[in-house]
Amino acid sequence: MHNLTWQFNIEGELAWVRLLVAVVLSFALHLILLVGVPVNLTGGVPDVSDNVIIAQIMTAPVAGADKEISQSADETQLLPQTIVSPQSAEHPHAAALPSSPSAGIKIPLIRDPAYYPADQLDVKPTPLASIKPAYPGAALDAGINNGVVTLLLLIDEFGIVNEVSVVNAAPPGYFEDAAMAAFRAAHFEPAWRQGHPVKCRIIIKVNFDYEAEQLETQR
Repeated sequence: MHNLTWQFNIEGELAWVRLLVAVVLSFALHLILLVGVPVNLTGGVPDVSDNVIIAQIMTAPVAGADKEISQSADETQLLPQTIVSPQSAEHPHAAALPSSPSAGIKIPLIRDPAYYPADQLDVKPTPLASIKPAYPGAALDAGINNGVVTLLLLIDEFGIVNEVSVVNAAPPGYFEDAAMAAFRAAHFEPAWRQGHPVKCRIIIKVNFDYEAEQLETQR
């Protein structure tokens, strides 16, 4: 009789323990469902990377705020962006670095390739020294005492003669080489156009007069 009573007491206590465990498990399961913690039934550490929700609290829009925000956004795009490095934050009085590697470097002007004619020049080129072609001996031998050679000169913006060509010569075949040699070696004050020196092309007539040259030599 005592053994039977003791057995009933043990079974009653086990029933209460099972009920208590079931209540605890049920409470834990409901708590997990409310909190939102994922349950990995297979064991191990659950992967919650896909279940994370990032929320951002935003203030309610105010009347006219859209216009102000748009205007401030436009102003922000116009303002230069400044990147503050940790060193500049620690030393606010440090000298600012130049914003561009080319700051302070002067870019030279591109040379104008055009040779401007005389009617497009503000200031025409002038020789730095007197140009006196030698009278050709071949003309003297032929009894020719005078002649005229028309030359085309291409002068750069530094006053250097780049090219000399004959446009006309009278009489032909006597004075061309002497005229070209004299003007090829000449130097000029360059031509000017719109405030700066430019290349130019000019036509020059070179007069050869043997008698006048002899008179000048005798003086």
